[in-house]
Amino acid sequence: MTLTCGPNSKTTSWNIYFVNGYKFHTKAWSDEKKTTNIDLYDKGVTDGREDDFYDIIHHIYEFEYFGLTKKIMLFYCEWFDPTFDVGTRFHSQYNIFEIKLSGRYTPYDPFMLPQKVI
Repeated sequence: MTLTCGPNSKTTSWNIYFVNGYKFHTKAWSDEKKTTNIDLYDKGVTDGREDDFYDIIHHIYEFEYFGLTKKIMLFYCEWFDPTFDVGTRFHSQYNIFEIKLSGRYTPYDPFMLPQKVI
């Protein structure tokens, strides 16, 4: 019931977050660093088929709710178009996927729970 009332007015924004054994950064924090971990991967369903989704983390938010001792973390992301041969392409020679960075997935929900990150 406490989630339906919404978070309290205290929301914290972070540049780094540790989850599932990985450290993730926001894009702005990583811009001038030598190493980055701003990209996420998730499996989803579009048009009745399973797709691989890739994105960039722009913000990491921590929400507090009245009556809850744990805080809720959310990644605010920008998703790339998962359409094969339009937004992504597989190179069998190297066994890697290429992502077209200019193609964005428009019908998306920008939020992702960090615990769901693969």
